[in-house]
Amino acid sequence: MALPMLRRCCGCLSLEVGCFVLCIISILLCIGYIVLGAWNLPRHHQREQEDNLISMTMVMFSTLSLISDFVVLIGIRLRRPGCLQLSLLFNSVFTLCIFLVATVTCLFSWELRPYLQSPGNIALVVVLFIAGAVYSLYYLTVVNSLYRKMKMPFSQSAYPM
Repeated sequence: MALPMLRRCCGCLSLEVGCFVLCIISILLCIGYIVLGAWNLPRHHQREQEDNLISMTMVMFSTLSLISDFVVLIGIRLRRPGCLQLSLLFNSVFTLCIFLVATVTCLFSWELRPYLQSPGNIALVVVLFIAGAVYSLYYLTVVNSLYRKMKMPFSQSAYPM
C-alpha cells in the first residue's frame, strides 16, 4: 500500500518548503536524541550494561537517521528524486529502530522504573509515542509526495522502474 500523495504540506506550505521545514525539525530531534544518549555514556561504569547498550543503540540509530535527513536536504536542494527515494527507505527503517529502542528503554530500563510507577507518567509516555509516530508518518508522507512530484515530470510514473 502506497503512502498518499499530498499537494501541500501542513495545508499552507508548498511541498518543497514543507519538506525542508520538517527535515530541519527532524534534524533537531535527531541531535536531541544523540545528545540525550551520549549524555549518559560517560557514567557507563555506574550503570547496568543493558542501559549502556540502549544508550549506544539510540546514539547509533539517531546518527544514521540524521545522515538520512541530510540526504533529504541534498535531494531537495539539488532536485534529485533518487536522494529522496534512498532517504525514504533508510529513514523509515531507522525511525522504526528508534521506536523499538525507545520501547525497550521504557520496558526494561531499571533507571526508569521509579518514574513509570505513576499512571500520569505512563500516559505521558504513550502520548509521546503516538505523537512521534504521527510526526514520523507525516514526515515520510511529505518526503514521498515530494519524491513523486519530482519524478512525475520526467517519466510520468512515480514508481521506480
